[in-house]
Amino acid sequence: MSVLLLTTLVLLVLPLFLLFFFGTNAGVMFLAACAGIVLLSSLDPAVVTTAGAVVPGEGEAYIRLSVVMLAIVLGAMMFRHTVKGPVLLAHVFVILFLAGTLWTLLPNVTGVSWLVESTNQSVWDTLSDFTSLIVSAGFVSGLVAVLARSKKH
Repeated sequence: MSVLLLTTLVLLVLPLFLLFFFGTNAGVMFLAACAGIVLLSSLDPAVVTTAGAVVPGEGEAYIRLSVVMLAIVLGAMMFRHTVKGPVLLAHVFVILFLAGTLWTLLPNVTGVSWLVESTNQSVWDTLSDFTSLIVSAGFVSGLVAVLARSKKH
């Protein structure tokens, strides 16, 4: 499987699946991903090393990736069925920002080999030049998606 295809499946298709299948607010997923990335910096290295010893090879890297992806999935499950109808299409843009943010930040933070290898793509070079803009636009659009949520009466 191509590295770019695997990266797309994990970083783009999973959030899109959560959006369309569960009707999850994409802004919540973006904020959960940000929380997962912040959590990575505060994890005790001994915990990551111990948990990574269970998985052979790149165990520690996959534990770090799992922390971020699990934060996204748990955030999605807590806010399922909150987005319906034509608003789903607006949330796709937030998912695109989420995928771009994850792709530019996770290779350096996690060290997963196929993610690091995906940084050799010319698309990644272009995205990495605009990392701050992508994260900022994703954060703002994620907040708008969360705050614009329709209230049930």
